[in-house]
Amino acid sequence: LLFAVELSAPQVPESIISTSMTANHNASQVRVGVRIRPLTAKETSEGGKAVVDGNAFDRTVALSKRKFTYDSVFHPNVTQPDLYANVAPPLLDSFLNGYNATILAYGQTGSGKTFTMGSEAHGKTYTMGSEAGRNIEEDLRIGSLSDNDGLIPRFMSDMFASLVHRRDASEKSMLQSRDDNNVSEQSVSLIDFKCNASFLEVYGEDIFDLLDEDRNALKTREDSNKEVIVVGLQSAPINNASEAMNVLNTGTANRTTAETLMNFTSSRSHAVFTVNLQQTTRSADGDELTATSRFTFVDLAGSERMKKTGAEGERAKEGIKINEGLLALGNVINALADDDRLAKGGKVQHVPYRQSKLTRLLQDALGGNSQTLFLACVSPSDTNASETLSTLHYANRARNIKNSPTRNVDARAEELRRLRTLTNLLKCELIKQRFDGGSSSIATDPEVERANECTVNPQDIGVVNEDLLRRDDVVAFMKQIDEKACELNGTSSDPTISFPAHSSTFTPERLMPQSFLDTPPRSQQRVNLSNVNFGPDDEEDDDSDMEVNPDEDIQIIDELLVKHQREEQINKIDGDIEEQEERLLQMKEHIKVYHDMKTKYEVL
Repeated sequence: LLFAVELSAPQVPESIISTSMTANHNASQVRVGVRIRPLTAKETSEGGKAVVDGNAFDRTVALSKRKFTYDSVFHPNVTQPDLYANVAPPLLDSFLNGYNATILAYGQTGSGKTFTMGSEAHGKTYTMGSEAGRNIEEDLRIGSLSDNDGLIPRFMSDMFASLVHRRDASEKSMLQSRDDNNVSEQSVSLIDFKCNASFLEVYGEDIFDLLDEDRNALKTREDSNKEVIVVGLQSAPINNASEAMNVLNTGTANRTTAETLMNFTSSRSHAVFTVNLQQTTRSADGDELTATSRFTFVDLAGSERMKKTGAEGERAKEGIKINEGLLALGNVINALADDDRLAKGGKVQHVPYRQSKLTRLLQDALGGNSQTLFLACVSPSDTNASETLSTLHYANRARNIKNSPTRNVDARAEELRRLRTLTNLLKCELIKQRFDGGSSSIATDPEVERANECTVNPQDIGVVNEDLLRRDDVVAFMKQIDEKACELNGTSSDPTISFPAHSSTFTPERLMPQSFLDTPPRSQQRVNLSNVNFGPDDEEDDDSDMEVNPDEDIQIIDELLVKHQREEQINKIDGDIEEQEERLLQMKEHIKVYHDMKTKYEVL
């Protein structure tokens, strides 16, 4: 690809691009960006002209008389660092807060997908520097990252930089609080983190582990949480950015590529690079919480027309399989983004995820538990106008997909944390009403009461002056409350309110991090700890002699399914019997009426 050539054209203002890509944890819509690459030497030699016009200010892409609107548009002059700075930070922030995230690159063959993702083979080996005081992130930035490195290398660097910084800050805060004999002012501390990476490719309809030299075809199945997993897929532990890049380079070297007329190193398979992160945090009140998250980078093989690629024999078969997988992906997008259904507010009836291995693997990214960025890469040349138009239509429909991202934490621990916060907040409000003049302001007139409720400042809820909390009568009253609660519960007294040493007011938020207070209810929590393998030394099960046989698991599941099907058949038969009994009773009544009428007729 000649996509790496630097241009001196004026760059798009960063604020124009970054504003549209800002995401929050509650957003569920798939975000779509379009990157227009420069003209290649081959396109120029063939007389190709740039006919795709992208406007970063109103986020539109125009091709002939067609005009499409997206969440972000990137001109050919947007560099790799600029692209990363505008699309990755919101997803990285969500990932570090326990949410799944996905970046999916789609486009015609030779449109720059692999270059954009940073998963192309370059043969570099990332090693750690020996200079004193240099941390792993600086080593990767200074010694390895170049202007042409894509999203994955930059993400690895910033991810470990953020994790190490948070852990160091937490340790520093804890040491300082011990020296001062005070409670740490930091609401949540990162105790430890573990990370691993896997790399696979979907070649035809077979899944291969790119970290396995034997290249055995792997199978997929659903786990107990209804998540699709690849049986036998290796996960390599990664402790820093350089180890992550070595895993990426090892897999990239094993990926299936071949030369075509449109691309010298055309990807002949869909590649999926996955990073799993497990974080253990501790709140100010000493509660530990484990959160898991998954970041998936998907580099799809490009759609092909054999007339243009000149593919023959094996290459032609590969192209057909690639197009079949992309067609299945298009069917999933069409089912999730059906305009008529969305206009009527209807629900999705059926999504054909099982149509291909690729769509099964992307089940969370499209319509599932993930925050997803769909990055469409297009050629500006008029010689590829039809393929570019197809890609733009494809990306435009993806904007209608709604995902349901949830924070992957231990639901029971999170619920306990929420209830403690709620208890502290209600105690604070009780103290204000009873001892701070709040009770005298309670209105007896319903109209006045509703007016007072409307004037309550949400920022004042749960905020109590510390001097009031330290009053003897308040302390005695709260002690009575705790004793009464323990008496009703049959447990010993355990007061839950703590008093900060250096604060004029007390708020329940001091005990709980804001990210936890904004967490969805327990019904929306997902527990994914069993789905992540962090190496043989970190297994949760202490029985090291216990071996897992996938065939036995599948046999057990099949037996359970057969049993479930039999129960459904029995229930259906019971329902049919009840229905027939009702019909018989109706016929009996009709016969009785008939005989009565016949008797009357004979009398007449």
